[in-house]
Amino acid sequence: MTIRKPALFLMLLLSSIIAANLAYYWFVTKSGVHEQETPLSTDSKKPLVVPPPMDSLGQGTRMPTPEELEGEARYNDQQVVKASESLNDPNPAKRVGGVEQLSAFPTPESEQILVNTLGLDFDAEVRRAAAQSLSVFKQPSQKTVTALLTALQDDSEAVQREALNVLAGIAGRMENGTPPFQSLLANLSNQARAKRMKAGVRQSLLAFLKDQQPSSFSSHYTTAPH
Repeated sequence: MTIRKPALFLMLLLSSIIAANLAYYWFVTKSGVHEQETPLSTDSKKPLVVPPPMDSLGQGTRMPTPEELEGEARYNDQQVVKASESLNDPNPAKRVGGVEQLSAFPTPESEQILVNTLGLDFDAEVRRAAAQSLSVFKQPSQKTVTALLTALQDDSEAVQREALNVLAGIAGRMENGTPPFQSLLANLSNQARAKRMKAGVRQSLLAFLKDQQPSSFSSHYTTAPH
């Protein structure tokens, strides 16, 4: 059979159109799958990385040099001397200020000065401030602990209560059941029976002892003070 040229031309044109449509459909389908597999934000489920503060940029973990440590120690010593001079002022408020300044420089020297002030200053508010300032020493010396125990018999209830608060903090930093912990509780138990302890402070101390060792807490703690 002979196909005329117009008919042949139409068949070729139709075939070209169909082929073009198929190619377009394939392209669109393929592009759609690609977009679905690779969304615009592939990191949407990743944790947000927060950049460091601007003021920390360029800061390392460089250890201070021996010269820097020596300079800091020298500065602290100077401040301790300056603060201790205020303790000779006849104005109690000035002495309280000196005591508070000493607490900002917790050195062995300032600790000893505060211990002396707690036991010797004639003003109750200065002694109370000295007891409070001793709380900055996380590993106090035995002299400090002894001075605080003695302060539980101070004439001032405020001084007694402040000393008890500091001693309770010291006990709280000790490991329960260790010899130092048991020794401190034994000393506190003895103080609870001291006649000079104010009634309100004694009740607080007894409650603290019962909370620390409820199983071994006995009625002899509540006997009449001697």
